[in-house]
Amino acid sequence: MTSLFGVLNNTSSNLRMIQGQLSVVAENVAGADDPNRSRHVLERTIDATGNPMVAQYRREVDVALRVQLQQTLSEEASASTLSTYMRKATDLLGTTAGTPPLTDAMQKFQAAWMEVEATPENTVAQGQVVTYGDDVARELRRLNLGVNDLKREIDTDIQSSVDQLNTALTTIDKLNDDILASKGAGDPTMNLEDKRDQLIREVSSLMSVRTIERGDGKLSIFTSSGVSLLDAAPVKFSYSNGVLRSSGSDRALNDQINDGKLGALLQLSADGSTANPPQPASNQPAAEIIRKLNSQLQGLGEAFLGSTKPGEPTSFADAYDKASPAGEGELDNRFFIGKGAGDIQLNPALLSGEKKIKQSAVTGVTQSLSASGRSLNADGLRITSVSYSSMVSTVIGSWSTNAKVTHEQATIATDFKSQLDSRYKNNTGVNMDEEIAMLQVLQRNYSAAARVMQTVNTMLDAIEGIVR
Repeated sequence: MTSLFGVLNNTSSNLRMIQGQLSVVAENVAGADDPNRSRHVLERTIDATGNPMVAQYRREVDVALRVQLQQTLSEEASASTLSTYMRKATDLLGTTAGTPPLTDAMQKFQAAWMEVEATPENTVAQGQVVTYGDDVARELRRLNLGVNDLKREIDTDIQSSVDQLNTALTTIDKLNDDILASKGAGDPTMNLEDKRDQLIREVSSLMSVRTIERGDGKLSIFTSSGVSLLDAAPVKFSYSNGVLRSSGSDRALNDQINDGKLGALLQLSADGSTANPPQPASNQPAAEIIRKLNSQLQGLGEAFLGSTKPGEPTSFADAYDKASPAGEGELDNRFFIGKGAGDIQLNPALLSGEKKIKQSAVTGVTQSLSASGRSLNADGLRITSVSYSSMVSTVIGSWSTNAKVTHEQATIATDFKSQLDSRYKNNTGVNMDEEIAMLQVLQRNYSAAARVMQTVNTMLDAIEGIVR
C-alpha cells in the first residue's frame, strides 16, 4: 500500500511539474515575436542521493555574449550618431546635392570680376559682380546661422538623451525592487529580468556600461570609467550650459562619457577652446564639429574682410580698398563689411545702386581672387598655397571626406551589431521549432504520467474492494 501511495504521490508531483512546464512553453511560444524575451524554463534538479529537489524557474541567457552585445550597442550608437550629424553638416554645406552653394557663388563671383576686367564698359558684368558678391556674403551668413541651429539641435538631443537615461535608471531601480520582492514570495522573476535586460540595453546605447549582479538579485550599473549610475539608488543626471553633471558629483562628466549616443553628442558639442588653458581641436573627424565649423567659416569670412597676411598675395579687401583713383559715383572702399562669417555683407551702397564698383580696383581684385599662395589656419583644418576659390572648395571638401569616413565606420558598426544581436537572440531567445518539439515531449510525458496514475487508482480501487 505504501509503495502504491508513493507511486501515486510521485506521479502527481510529476503531473504538476509537467503542467508548469507546459505553461512555460506556452508562454515562450506566445512571446516568440518579442525580441527582448529570453527562453524561460522550469526544471527540477536532482540532489546527490538521487532525490528530486524543488523545481526552479530560470532564463537561458548567454551572459558573456550579453556583455559583448551591450558594448557593441554602445559603439554602434556612437558611430551612428556621429555619422548622422556629419551628414547634417554636409547637408548644410550642400555637398550632397551637386555643387555646394558657396563654391558656386565663389566661382561666379570670380568669373564676374574677370568679365569686368575684359569688358570694363559691360554694365551687366558689373551688376553680376554685385549680385554674386552678395551671394557669397549671404551664403556665409546662412552657413553661420545653420551651424548655430545645428548646435541647438545637438543640445536638444543631449537633453532628450539625459531624460531617457534618467527614466531608464529609475525604472531599472524599481525592477530591482520588484525582482527582490518576487524572489522573497517565491514567484517567477523571468519576465521582470527580461524587462530589466531590455532597459540595460537602452542605457548601453546611450553610454558604455558594466553591470554587477548582487547576491539578492539586484543589479548595480557603472559606466566603463567607473562612474556609478545605479547602486543603492539611481543617479540623476542634468545638462546645462554645455555641462553634464550627476546628483552623485558636482564635477563635469563630459570627459567621462565617451561612448554611446550621449558620448557621441558630447563629443560633437565639445569645445576645447573654452577650456583653461585652451586645448587644440580634436583630430577625430566628427569631434568638436561646432567649434570646427565656426572657426573655418570665420576664417573664410576674414579672408575676404581682412588685410594682407605676411608673405601672401594681396588680400581681396586690400586689393579693392588701396586701388586709386575712385571715380565719381564709385565705391571707394569696403566692398564687404562686417567682422566675419556671422555678419559679412555686401556694402549697402552697392546693393542699392547708390555706388558702383571702383574701376581702378578691377585688375587688382581679379588678380587677388585668382592668386594662389593663401593660407587658412582654423580649428581642425590648415590649408596652404590656395586661391580664394580653392580655399572654399577645400574647406567644404574636407567635411565631405570626413563624413564619408564616419559613414563607413557607422556602417561597419551597424553590421557587426546586427550580427551579434542575431547571434544573441539565437542563443538566448525563443526558438519556435525547439518549443514545439518540447511541447510534444511534454504532452507525451503528461499522457504517460496520467496513465500511470489511472493504473494506480485502479489497483487501489481493487485492493479496497478485496479488503471489504
